[in-house]
Amino acid sequence: HRDLHSFPTRLSSDLRILLTLIATTATMSAQATNGYFRLGYGANSIAMGGTGTALAQDGLAGAVNPATIFGVKQDFTLALSVFNPQRGFEVTGAAPSDATSSQDFPLTNGKVQSDNEYFLIPSFAYKTELNDDLALSVSVYGNGGMNTQYSESVFYAGKTGVDLSQVFLNTSVAYKVSNNTQIGVAPILALQSFEAKGVGSFASFSSSPSKVSDNGQDTVFGYGARIGIAHQLNENIHLGASYQTKIDFERFEKYEGLFAEQGDMDVPSTYNLGVAFDNNDFTIALDYQVINYSQTDAVANPLMPNIGKAQMGMADYRLGADNGAGFGWNDMEIIKLGGALKRNNGDVIRGGVSYGEQPIDSSEVLFNILAPGVQEWHFTAGYEFGDIDSRYSVALSYSPSKSVKGKNQLYQSNEQFIEIEMEQYELTFAAAF
Repeated sequence: HRDLHSFPTRLSSDLRILLTLIATTATMSAQATNGYFRLGYGANSIAMGGTGTALAQDGLAGAVNPATIFGVKQDFTLALSVFNPQRGFEVTGAAPSDATSSQDFPLTNGKVQSDNEYFLIPSFAYKTELNDDLALSVSVYGNGGMNTQYSESVFYAGKTGVDLSQVFLNTSVAYKVSNNTQIGVAPILALQSFEAKGVGSFASFSSSPSKVSDNGQDTVFGYGARIGIAHQLNENIHLGASYQTKIDFERFEKYEGLFAEQGDMDVPSTYNLGVAFDNNDFTIALDYQVINYSQTDAVANPLMPNIGKAQMGMADYRLGADNGAGFGWNDMEIIKLGGALKRNNGDVIRGGVSYGEQPIDSSEVLFNILAPGVQEWHFTAGYEFGDIDSRYSVALSYSPSKSVKGKNQLYQSNEQFIEIEMEQYELTFAAAF
């Protein structure tokens, strides 16, 4: 893995200040939907189940496929989402008093809910056409994140939780290869922040025990790119594909004893395929997305047998080492389907549905108390109104309660079970002008 410790010196101070100012607002969010990726990046896209690979739905189209930005009608887009995740866990089975081995790590029985249930997610974009064949869009948005805050001392080391936030600055450039085909590229500069509390009990398993928990917020910078292509088979049928590289970040030095590879927490690559049918009366769009969580060891490495090997003194399996235990997440495949009905007065009614099998195995529930990204289904709806120059949108997304239950892998002498659960609501308002 390429060491990025010299990256801050190469990134201009003005740009770092800009990203930090953006993140001051944009990281007030817990954005776990598909793992920790957002369902969609604009109100109209969200209202159609997160679709947008083949056909731009709003000004944030470059976040999904930079080749589609020619379809954005307005210059400026401003959006604000109110996100409401309800997450928690329940411990059942053998109690801590039943432990018979000093190697056991049982949790206190009972049900616990996370605090801080409301978060704001702002985003904005600007689009312009430089000439008939070249378009430019600059957008800023929260890519994803995860937040839990438990008032209880879950792991016996104080109030417990994590706060992970990611904000992207995406500059999309699209070029018309022909009347029917466009290609696009979007360099991405990104900021990521993280804080962990109450997990100091695992310091004895760490390669850097003082860099596991309660070290305050750590903020790092990274970069990557998204490329895309859009093609119109005819005036009604649109095809699209895009690929986002892994976003290469600096290491979290304050938590190099927690995350695998000495605090390395890159955003995994993802790719999208899409098809859409569009005419004057309605639009139907279908997207397929893959998120490659297996590329990031801090997310993908399993709890067991890795932490067991750390207990046995194998240095390369200690927390923070290359094979240190992570959250055990699998790659995700997601199907998104959306539709839009265009009214005679110019208003648009939208709806959609999305499904992706959640990435957490039942054997990984212990660490995922901190990151219960178990959502699978999303149901969405929205309404757009206004005139040709100014458009206003509202979108609602609902993800029903989903849970995963499994054994506490660190309670070897008895059977104890942990069930993690989450339910989500999101309301988005947007203005384009």
